Amino acid sequence: MVTTYRLNTKDLESTFIDSVRTAYPDQVVEIQIRGQDETEYLPGTPANRDRMEKALREAEEGKLVAFETLEQAIQAAKQ
Repeated sequence: MVTTYRLNTKDLESTFIDSVRTAYPDQVVEIQIRGQDETEYLPGTPANRDRMEKALREAEEGKLVAFETLEQAIQAAKQ
């Protein structure tokens, strides 16, 4: 039997463990913790999605620029 519990950590209380013990008495259970994929938020807003699409188009068109140092990248961004 597979049961999936999906909740925010702010809602996680000791009663959760008690409910698991009640649902699966005297059994070995496996609990997996899977957080949000760190990249899921990237296309989450129209502005982010537009920036990503623009960057992909520029990469495909060979418009990528490489910098030797962080200072060079900061200077270019200011221009």
